[in-house]
Amino acid sequence: MATTSDWLTAAERELWSRESFSFIPDRRLPDPDGTPEIGAGPRVVFAGFPSDYSLALLLALLHLDVEPVGIVTSPGAHPAILGTNALSQIADHLGVPLLRDWRINDEHARQDIADLRPALGVIASFDQILGARTLAIPVHGWLNIHPSALPAYRGPEPIYWTIADGATEAGITLHRAVPKFDAGPIVAQRRLVPAPDETAGTLTRRLCRLGADALGEAVAAMLADDPGVVPDLAAGSYRPSVGHRHLLAATSAAEAERMVRAGVPNMPAWTEVEGHPIFVTRARVVGDCGAAAGLRYPDGCLQLLDTAVACGCHHDDPHCPHRERPD
Repeated sequence: MATTSDWLTAAERELWSRESFSFIPDRRLPDPDGTPEIGAGPRVVFAGFPSDYSLALLLALLHLDVEPVGIVTSPGAHPAILGTNALSQIADHLGVPLLRDWRINDEHARQDIADLRPALGVIASFDQILGARTLAIPVHGWLNIHPSALPAYRGPEPIYWTIADGATEAGITLHRAVPKFDAGPIVAQRRLVPAPDETAGTLTRRLCRLGADALGEAVAAMLADDPGVVPDLAAGSYRPSVGHRHLLAATSAAEAERMVRAGVPNMPAWTEVEGHPIFVTRARVVGDCGAAAGLRYPDGCLQLLDTAVACGCHHDDPHCPHRERPD
């Protein structure tokens, strides 16, 4: 039996009405109302953030025949996590604890998770690596949902790099978590071809849909102790986290345009106009910008179509500390 309520249905409908999904963990939902019907299947704990990505996969998890027994989040990622947010609202609605764990591998954090007696843990975006003792708490381990076609684009920003690199394939991988970034055996995977005008936000939404559709298959495999397929990490890639990248770091207008799309909406690229920083949210490559605002490169001009004074990430500041300088 699924976990359902009119409030959860309305929250899910509103989420999927958005054309673009964000990883910024500051989402808040309308105040919960009503009483949910709680699933009675295997006990499952969820770890994630109050972001569109995590919410889409948490809500998909609630459609399965499992019993949600707790939600884990990491307060250091955003100030909103310490207050009322989408995860705290869902936890309150379901009547389960929200564990705000600064260090998930500490003894007290492990004990709090163990007290939930989970059969399975599910992770959808989390900024801490789970150690061996934490991974051993659920009877059937932890399932991690990573938005790339592993082993390609291991690391914290796979969707950014997929677009910035101009990759011809994207994917989402559901794999058994191990004490190493995105290295565990794969139990389900889906792939797609990014659109030429794809932003990080539109690609995130498309991958969440694929991940939600694959979640039942992956959860069943985990509960059956399916060993999965170990990825060949030597054949893959690892890419680091990024801040607001300066458009002068690009070597061509085409690369700069991809950087703009890759940064929307989570971490927009930036440049300087008349000595002031601006964040670029839409641009196009043209032969010559003429009198229009733009940046010149050997292959043409990046025409700046939409810009913002503030960064739009959780600092929302023209001088955001996430701003990266060109090499």
